[in-house]
Amino acid sequence: MVDRRQNEAKVVVNTASISELKAACDTSLKEFLRARGYEEMHTHTDVKLVLGYVGVIFCAIDFAYSWKYPFSQTKWFSYISVSVYALTSVLALAYSYAVQRDTFFVGYNKAKGHIISAGSATKQNEPTYRLTLTTRPIRGRQDPPVFNSKPLELRRPFAAWFYEDGEFASDRFQADLVSAIDELLKKKSN
Repeated sequence: MVDRRQNEAKVVVNTASISELKAACDTSLKEFLRARGYEEMHTHTDVKLVLGYVGVIFCAIDFAYSWKYPFSQTKWFSYISVSVYALTSVLALAYSYAVQRDTFFVGYNKAKGHIISAGSATKQNEPTYRLTLTTRPIRGRQDPPVFNSKPLELRRPFAAWFYEDGEFASDRFQADLVSAIDELLKKKSN
Protein backbone atom coordinates (compact mmCIF):
# COMPACT_ATOMS: atom_id res chain seq x y z
CA MET A 1 0.00 0.00 0.00
CA VAL A 2 1.41 3.38 -1.04
CA ASP A 3 1.32 6.14 1.57
CA ARG A 4 -0.24 9.26 -0.01
CA ARG A 5 1.43 11.40 2.62
CA GLN A 6 4.76 11.09 0.78
CA ASN A 7 3.49 12.24 -2.64
CA GLU A 8 2.02 15.62 -1.69
CA ALA A 9 3.43 18.81 -0.24
CA LYS A 10 3.14 18.56 3.51
CA VAL A 11 0.94 20.99 5.38
CA VAL A 12 1.72 20.84 9.08
CA VAL A 13 -0.06 23.00 11.63
CA ASN A 14 -0.22 23.35 15.38
CA THR A 15 -3.12 21.10 16.39
CA ALA A 16 -3.72 23.21 19.49
CA SER A 17 -4.53 26.27 17.36
CA ILE A 18 -8.06 26.23 15.99
CA SER A 19 -7.32 29.24 13.76
CA GLU A 20 -4.39 27.41 12.10
CA LEU A 21 -6.51 24.30 11.58
CA LYS A 22 -9.32 26.38 10.05
CA ALA A 23 -6.91 28.31 7.79
CA ALA A 24 -5.39 25.05 6.51
CA CYS A 25 -8.85 23.66 5.69
CA ASP A 26 -9.97 26.91 4.03
CA THR A 27 -6.85 27.05 1.86
CA SER A 28 -7.19 23.41 0.88
CA LEU A 29 -10.83 23.93 -0.06
CA LYS A 30 -9.93 26.88 -2.29
CA GLU A 31 -7.25 24.83 -4.05
CA PHE A 32 -9.63 21.89 -4.41
CA LEU A 33 -12.37 24.02 -6.01
CA ARG A 34 -9.89 25.73 -8.37
CA ALA A 35 -8.62 22.30 -9.46
CA ARG A 36 -12.23 21.29 -10.20
CA GLY A 37 -12.65 24.20 -12.64
CA TYR A 38 -14.07 26.94 -10.43
CA GLU A 39 -12.78 30.43 -11.08
CA GLU A 40 -12.76 32.64 -8.03
CA MET A 41 -14.92 35.76 -8.02
CA HIS A 42 -13.55 38.68 -6.03
CA THR A 43 -16.75 40.68 -5.56
CA HIS A 44 -16.49 40.90 -1.77
CA THR A 45 -12.89 42.09 -1.92
CA ASP A 46 -13.67 44.55 -4.72
CA VAL A 47 -16.52 46.19 -2.79
CA LYS A 48 -14.35 46.67 0.31
CA LEU A 49 -11.43 47.96 -1.80
CA VAL A 50 -13.62 50.54 -3.57
CA LEU A 51 -14.95 51.78 -0.23
CA GLY A 52 -11.43 52.00 1.16
CA TYR A 53 -10.08 53.81 -1.91
CA VAL A 54 -12.88 56.38 -1.79
CA GLY A 55 -12.02 57.24 1.81
CA VAL A 56 -8.28 57.40 1.11
CA ILE A 57 -8.76 59.57 -2.00
CA PHE A 58 -10.77 62.09 -0.01
CA CYS A 59 -8.04 62.19 2.64
CA ALA A 60 -5.31 62.57 -0.02
CA ILE A 61 -7.17 65.48 -1.62
CA ASP A 62 -7.55 67.02 1.83
CA PHE A 63 -3.82 66.60 2.47
CA ALA A 64 -2.90 68.27 -0.83
CA TYR A 65 -5.37 71.08 -0.24
CA SER A 66 -4.14 71.60 3.34
CA TRP A 67 -0.52 71.61 2.15
CA LYS A 68 -1.17 74.49 -0.20
CA TYR A 69 -3.54 76.60 1.91
CA PRO A 70 -3.67 77.43 5.64
CA PHE A 71 -5.78 75.32 7.98
CA SER A 72 -8.35 78.06 8.53
CA GLN A 73 -9.27 77.88 4.83
CA THR A 74 -9.22 74.07 4.58
CA LYS A 75 -10.80 72.94 7.83
CA TRP A 76 -14.25 72.60 6.24
CA PHE A 77 -12.83 70.14 3.70
CA SER A 78 -10.98 68.32 6.49
CA TYR A 79 -14.31 67.79 8.26
CA ILE A 80 -15.80 66.42 5.05
CA SER A 81 -12.86 64.13 4.25
CA VAL A 82 -12.66 62.69 7.76
CA SER A 83 -16.44 62.13 7.71
CA VAL A 84 -16.27 60.41 4.31
CA TYR A 85 -13.36 58.24 5.49
CA ALA A 86 -15.26 57.25 8.64
CA LEU A 87 -18.42 56.53 6.66
CA THR A 88 -16.64 54.34 4.08
CA SER A 89 -14.88 52.45 6.87
CA VAL A 90 -18.19 51.81 8.64
CA LEU A 91 -19.79 50.73 5.35
CA ALA A 92 -16.93 48.28 4.67
CA LEU A 93 -17.31 46.85 8.17
CA ALA A 94 -21.08 46.58 7.78
CA TYR A 95 -20.63 44.87 4.40
CA SER A 96 -18.27 42.34 5.99
CA TYR A 97 -20.69 41.50 8.77
CA ALA A 98 -24.00 41.69 6.90
CA VAL A 99 -23.16 40.44 3.40
CA GLN A 100 -19.86 38.57 3.35
CA ARG A 101 -20.15 36.97 6.80
CA ASP A 102 -18.05 33.78 6.92
CA THR A 103 -17.75 33.42 3.14
CA PHE A 104 -14.16 32.94 2.04
CA PHE A 105 -14.66 31.58 -1.50
CA VAL A 106 -17.12 32.41 -4.25
CA GLY A 107 -16.41 30.78 -7.58
CA TYR A 108 -18.14 29.99 -10.83
CA ASN A 109 -17.91 27.15 -13.29
CA LYS A 110 -19.20 28.15 -16.72
CA ALA A 111 -19.24 24.58 -17.98
CA LYS A 112 -21.48 23.43 -15.14
CA GLY A 113 -23.47 26.67 -15.12
CA HIS A 114 -23.39 27.58 -11.46
CA ILE A 115 -21.75 29.62 -8.76
CA ILE A 116 -20.63 27.98 -5.53
CA SER A 117 -20.01 29.81 -2.24
CA ALA A 118 -18.08 28.41 0.70
CA GLY A 119 -18.10 29.76 4.22
CA SER A 120 -16.54 28.34 7.32
CA ALA A 121 -16.72 28.93 11.02
CA THR A 122 -15.43 27.55 14.28
CA LYS A 123 -16.37 28.11 17.86
CA GLN A 124 -13.89 28.99 20.54
CA ASN A 125 -12.49 25.94 22.34
CA GLU A 126 -14.44 23.54 20.11
CA PRO A 127 -12.28 21.81 17.48
CA THR A 128 -15.05 21.38 14.91
CA TYR A 129 -14.94 22.73 11.35
CA ARG A 130 -18.29 24.02 10.10
CA LEU A 131 -18.36 24.36 6.34
CA THR A 132 -21.39 25.84 4.59
CA LEU A 133 -21.71 25.37 0.83
CA THR A 134 -24.34 27.08 -1.30
CA THR A 135 -24.92 27.20 -5.02
CA ARG A 136 -26.95 29.20 -7.49
CA PRO A 137 -27.17 29.30 -11.28
CA ILE A 138 -25.15 31.84 -13.23
CA ARG A 139 -27.42 34.74 -14.17
CA GLY A 140 -28.39 35.05 -17.80
CA ARG A 141 -27.95 31.43 -18.80
CA GLN A 142 -30.47 30.08 -21.26
CA ASP A 143 -30.61 26.68 -19.55
CA PRO A 144 -29.95 27.23 -15.85
CA PRO A 145 -29.47 23.99 -13.94
CA VAL A 146 -31.90 23.32 -11.13
CA PHE A 147 -30.11 22.46 -7.90
CA ASN A 148 -31.14 21.87 -4.36
CA SER A 149 -31.09 25.49 -3.21
CA LYS A 150 -30.69 24.72 0.49
CA PRO A 151 -27.22 25.39 1.91
CA LEU A 152 -25.34 22.25 2.79
CA GLU A 153 -23.51 22.21 6.11
CA LEU A 154 -20.60 19.89 6.75
CA ARG A 155 -19.42 19.52 10.36
CA ARG A 156 -16.39 17.46 11.21
CA PRO A 157 -13.87 17.50 14.02
CA PHE A 158 -10.44 18.62 12.87
CA ALA A 159 -9.08 15.28 14.08
CA ALA A 160 -10.78 13.65 11.07
CA TRP A 161 -8.47 15.55 8.68
CA PHE A 162 -5.23 15.95 10.63
CA TYR A 163 -2.75 13.35 11.82
CA GLU A 164 -1.55 13.47 15.41
CA ASP A 165 1.63 15.31 14.41
CA GLY A 166 -0.43 18.11 12.82
CA GLU A 167 0.00 17.02 9.21
CA PHE A 168 -3.03 17.68 7.04
CA ALA A 169 -4.67 14.57 5.53
CA SER A 170 -5.80 16.14 2.27
CA ASP A 171 -7.05 12.83 0.83
CA ARG A 172 -9.58 12.47 3.67
CA PHE A 173 -10.58 16.13 3.41
CA GLN A 174 -11.06 15.92 -0.35
CA ALA A 175 -13.12 12.73 -0.06
CA ASP A 176 -15.50 14.52 2.31
CA LEU A 177 -15.60 17.53 -0.04
CA VAL A 178 -16.43 15.40 -3.08
CA SER A 179 -19.39 13.80 -1.30
CA ALA A 180 -20.57 17.17 0.06
CA ILE A 181 -20.36 18.91 -3.32
CA ASP A 182 -22.06 15.99 -5.07
CA GLU A 183 -24.88 16.19 -2.53
CA LEU A 184 -25.12 19.95 -3.00
CA LEU A 185 -25.25 19.72 -6.79
CA LYS A 186 -27.74 16.86 -6.82
CA LYS A 187 -30.58 18.00 -9.04
CA LYS A 188 -34.01 18.44 -7.54
CA SER A 189 -36.41 15.64 -8.17
CA ASN A 190 -39.83 16.96 -9.14
